[in-house]
Amino acid sequence: MNYFDGKAFSRDWTSHHIPVWEQLLRERAHEPLRVLEVGSFEGRSALFFLQFLPNCHLTCIDTFEGSVEHRTAGSRHHTKMAEVEARFDANTLPFAHRLEKLKAFSIEALSELQRASRRFDIVYVDGDHHAASAFTDAQQSWDLLATGGVMILDDYLWQPTKPAPERPKAGIDAFLQARSGEYEILHQDYQVIIRKSWRPSQHAAASDLTIGGRSIAEFSGGSIKPPLVSFVVINWNYARYVGVTIDSIKRQDYPHFECLVINNGSTDDSAEVIARHVAGDSRFTVANLPENLGQLGAAFWSLDRIKGGFVTFVDADDVLFDNYASMHVQAHLALPQSVAFTSSSVAETDARGNILASGSVAGSQGQTRNLHAQDSVLRLPTVSHEDFQQLSARTALVPKSASGWHWNPGTANMYRASHLRLVRRGGEARYMRSADGYFNFMCHGFGGSALIDIVLSGYRLHGENAFSNHESSPSLRSGTPEYYRLAQEATLTDIDFLLANAGRYVWILDGGFWSVLDLITRETPKRLRRFYCDPRVFEIFLANAPKLAAEFRSRVFCREILARYSGSQARKILRAGFGGKLKPRAYGEMALSWLRRARSMMRKRNSQQPVGRHLLFHTSIWEGGNRAYRAHSSGPAGWEML
Repeated sequence: MNYFDGKAFSRDWTSHHIPVWEQLLRERAHEPLRVLEVGSFEGRSALFFLQFLPNCHLTCIDTFEGSVEHRTAGSRHHTKMAEVEARFDANTLPFAHRLEKLKAFSIEALSELQRASRRFDIVYVDGDHHAASAFTDAQQSWDLLATGGVMILDDYLWQPTKPAPERPKAGIDAFLQARSGEYEILHQDYQVIIRKSWRPSQHAAASDLTIGGRSIAEFSGGSIKPPLVSFVVINWNYARYVGVTIDSIKRQDYPHFECLVINNGSTDDSAEVIARHVAGDSRFTVANLPENLGQLGAAFWSLDRIKGGFVTFVDADDVLFDNYASMHVQAHLALPQSVAFTSSSVAETDARGNILASGSVAGSQGQTRNLHAQDSVLRLPTVSHEDFQQLSARTALVPKSASGWHWNPGTANMYRASHLRLVRRGGEARYMRSADGYFNFMCHGFGGSALIDIVLSGYRLHGENAFSNHESSPSLRSGTPEYYRLAQEATLTDIDFLLANAGRYVWILDGGFWSVLDLITRETPKRLRRFYCDPRVFEIFLANAPKLAAEFRSRVFCREILARYSGSQARKILRAGFGGKLKPRAYGEMALSWLRRARSMMRKRNSQQPVGRHLLFHTSIWEGGNRAYRAHSSGPAGWEML
């Protein structure tokens, strides 16, 4: 095949390499490969990749300013670079829909690709000829190359009589030495071609955990094993998607997993599709339930039937990326503190799988970033050195005090099984609501969470999505009005569950009970009091008041109720808690609460007055029950009974 018919060139430094390239790349020629080229010149190598790999996408980096030899007058390589760029554009124009041209210095463009979490299957390095540049281009590109990918390093034997710093060989040798053990050599002559095959230790088996490069099996005599991950696929009438979902779980590069597929009362042909896709794979178990328990109900049901220490509830219309489990487990093992779950970014797609947007979980400035140093933590062999560095830079702890929704839905979350069981609800078997809508708030309140701002799964958007019916947008609501109405009702049941189980959770949470309660309201701090004053929420507090009063000291019970209620609602809850009659302690706490709010209002009003004008608060009278108290300006201690 002649790749260059009808094209314009002034040089040919490429054609004699093509037979080797064809031989090495033929097996993957029709895959949708991602190709990166550092140094493009007039586009000969670009034309080869674009035609020999008809489904590839090519990213080309070049300044189109040339190297020293191109700019030196009298040099046999002297070239008018403006004409070179014009020829590149004309030669590649028919393939513009598969070509990305980055006109920049390689050190800048490669850094930007790293920040964007880009990955490539083939990298061709043919940039500046100085040894330092060759080393830097190769080192940066290596971090972008996927495991199993091919790197072509050009000009290894270029100008052998030149000083070592002025030719690529010394830089390429230094790169190969620095990455020793992370590749296999496929070809070495004028070009060096290698395949990335990273492994943490030559002594460690492919499935071993390591620490400091040594297998944990060596330290523990084989008694310590990698974490077991349980995938729970909950399917209801998604026969057209569930097969693809199961296949994505099969492709996980992390081998230590089990998968329970729950056919949740489906009435389509889901059972046949599921059976066909799990056939012959002992890691998969199928449960066909006679009725739909709801996603949360099925999730609760599964907790008695799985063995993993980490759990992901996989939506039956979603897709996991191959490194999903590896990256989540590695984050859990390397975070500076244990969390109840991790949540990663997603690629939002339409019903056919076409990408629409990326649902990011990028953290805020108040979040703690970075993992422990990789040599000091348990390391997975399926997470490379560069992947760990990226994971560390893009993982952030969510402050437990942070209100609102911070995570991506469903499949994006990997939970600790212990926390799922801790917040599990009993009673009726059917819970017709989303699993993540319950687990994320409860688990975050109990154990915290972390965000992984790396896309690790695909979230499919189609007409039957309740949570999201279009790609994410900061100015638009996701989901349907009906979903939001049901979510509000579900919030009330969560509050009732926590209050009714105060006897169990007060001790476990060790002083954090009330902050968890505020968190699961889903409200911001400014809206909390208005939320609690809702008659439905008030009735829940009123019914659970005796249990709360029994679990907390009188002072704490009064203070926390008064932090959320005032007036007749507060008095009714306190009376219910104390058996129908307010204690003197309750009157005192109510008076103090009133005083604090009054002072806060006065400070706010004073701050709004022009300079030189001040409002003075001398005394006030507050009546509670059959007693009255006078507040003096001397402070909270200045109360006297009248």
